[in-house]
Order: sequence, then C-alpha cells, then structure tokens
Amino acid sequence: MHCPHCGCAFDPPNGAPRSVPQLRRYFAMIRAAFHHWPESHERQFASEEECRKWLQMKAGHREIGATIPLTGMSKERAMLLAEAAIRAAGSYAVPVIHGDTLAIWRPKSIAFSKLGHKEACRLFDDVADVIRAETGLDPEEMLREHAA
Repeated sequence: MHCPHCGCAFDPPNGAPRSVPQLRRYFAMIRAAFHHWPESHERQFASEEECRKWLQMKAGHREIGATIPLTGMSKERAMLLAEAAIRAAGSYAVPVIHGDTLAIWRPKSIAFSKLGHKEACRLFDDVADVIRAETGLDPEEMLREHAA
C-alpha cells in the first residue's frame, strides 16, 4: 500500500486495508435497522448510534468495563440503577447479570486502526445475524426498503 499524500509504501494496520464502501453499507444497514426496529421489542433506542453500539455488543464486539458483586441488593434493582447511571453518564454501556455479579459491557471501537478488514467483515456479518435474530427481519430487505 502507498500513502495517498506522500507516496510512501507501508503495510496496512491489521492486515488487508478496510473498505470505505463496505463501512458505508454497514452504517446504512444500521440506519435501516434503527428505522425498522419493532416497537414491540423490549429494547428501544434513542439514536442510530445507540442502536449500533448495542448491536455490536450483542454480536460480541465488547469488553467488560466493570464487574460489581451483587450482595445485599436484588438483581432487578441493581439492573435499574446501573441502566439509569449509564444513561445519565451518556454512555453506550450495557449492564448484564452473570450469576451474583453485574457486568458492565462497553463497546469496542470499529476505527480503521483498531479493527482489521477480516475482523470487520466478521463483525458486520455477525451484526446482520443479530438484527435478523432480534427482529425477524432480513437486513438486506430492510436496506432495500429504507433506500426506496
């Protein structure tokens, strides 16, 4: 690969270079999913960005931001408090109960420098699978309908 500015040869980070058209298509799929998200689904989103982050975390592109032992508090109350605190902080993290521990998932970056081409392909396919599983809708169909 060569730098478009200086012509210097370099190896792309994380292997093969990422595709901008692929990234645009991915964001179009997220936009379509957000606009076609079923009102009956237990999870609702305030923005496309929140939808994207949740879908990516659901697809496994996440890390554990914190773990909190649940001693002396009901799991339901802990979830409510954690969700309220996360929303108040303006974060896209998601609380998840694992046994007697509350884990806080936070999304990993999809920046070109952080996610290689092959990993991005896998993630984008996994997110499409999550959309299909969560909504019962075909992401390809949603893209076509949203474009029309």
